[in-house]
Amino acid sequence: MNDFDDDLRRLLGDDRLALTPRADAVGRIVKGARRRRTVRVVASAAGSVGLVAAVAVGSMAVTGQFSAGPDLEPQPAGTPTTLLPGPDERTGDPAPTTPALPTSGPTGGAAADLTEPSPGESTGTADHGGEQSGDGVDVGTLPLFDPAAPFDGVEVRMTLAELEQVPGVEITRLRGDSAFPEFCYGEFRTARAHGYISLRGAIGGPPDDLMAAYEVAWLEPDIDVRTPEGVGIGSTLADVWQTYPEYSEIAPGVYTSYIDGLDGIASMWHLETTDGYVTRIAHDGLHNCGDNPQPIEEPDLPVLGPDGLGAIRIGMTLAELQAIDGVQIDTEHQEGTCYGSYAYGDTTGWISVRQDFASGGDAVVDEEWRVTTISSAADVQTPEGIRVGSSHAEVVAAYPGLVEGDSFDSYVAVPGELGMRWVFNFGDGGAVTNFRLDGGQICFG
Repeated sequence: MNDFDDDLRRLLGDDRLALTPRADAVGRIVKGARRRRTVRVVASAAGSVGLVAAVAVGSMAVTGQFSAGPDLEPQPAGTPTTLLPGPDERTGDPAPTTPALPTSGPTGGAAADLTEPSPGESTGTADHGGEQSGDGVDVGTLPLFDPAAPFDGVEVRMTLAELEQVPGVEITRLRGDSAFPEFCYGEFRTARAHGYISLRGAIGGPPDDLMAAYEVAWLEPDIDVRTPEGVGIGSTLADVWQTYPEYSEIAPGVYTSYIDGLDGIASMWHLETTDGYVTRIAHDGLHNCGDNPQPIEEPDLPVLGPDGLGAIRIGMTLAELQAIDGVQIDTEHQEGTCYGSYAYGDTTGWISVRQDFASGGDAVVDEEWRVTTISSAADVQTPEGIRVGSSHAEVVAAYPGLVEGDSFDSYVAVPGELGMRWVFNFGDGGAVTNFRLDGGQICFG
């Protein structure tokens, strides 16, 4: 860089600059230029002021004017006369490919570490006045993607329970690709958008009620859109740089910029570019699903149904129950119409006379002691696929006649079996915490 050194000495001594350089100014400028090799500046003598301002990032020290340490971010040059290389020429890398989704805040360098656009590159779309972008795209006519409002009925920070109420939404369970896969609940899709459901941001430890803490943490339209600031699908890199000057480049061609004014919601724009144009826009609420979450394959669980579970079935007599090897019967709570409880491995329930659910009343079917409830501490499912952890929406979808109230457990008639009910308990997050098959017990409730 000998010729460069000589040019710098000549420029710093130019009377037009009215500068008093330090003795080691040239050496510090050269080191700074090497450190920020992504900013290669070519300037003529007529643009010398722009040259000095551009190269001086974090390294120039002129007595009485600047004293910029390596951690101080620069301000734009007062007279932008620099000519800068395009994205591919700047790094020497091939055209960027679409990387996996980010899992946290930006990890790339600050905006000042990246090449700034030249004046001729910007198309003015940052003014969001409906002007055309570099390839003739009228970004101003694209649908608005406002982070402060729902898009296709969904917005970042919407709870899982709220998301389940969005008409037409499809939710798929996923296993997160991280050290804490349970932080990721899954993905969703609507007619015009998709995204992730997870805990948001940096989590010290999982909350007590994990289901209640799941929120929409990534929202991405499936159609061409524009942001409120005027950057849309088809906008140029220059538009991104100009509109979001505090951007970070987290991967080649992938930019993020924090979103302000969302009542404390930590989130950012996620903008991906191909060949210098924006091709992807998403609202990242700092999801925790990782780079490559995978669908959870539902296990082949035992079925608790109208025919019972294993050797235990609704309506079997006390004598039949006692004949099963390994059954334990407890009569501590025997009273009136209730004989007591039983346990057979993970399967438990009550023994009582049987109430007549089929007639809709409280009449007793017969006076004989019978098995009237079945539940299991093991992971089992109903014939319709409901299990512990199923959402409220899934239960309602499986059993549209679910009866709910504040003073009793939710219940619904077993399809095709009027003399039996499914009884469900839900946690604060709306997920099933336990359930049982009730054949007319009269021991409690």
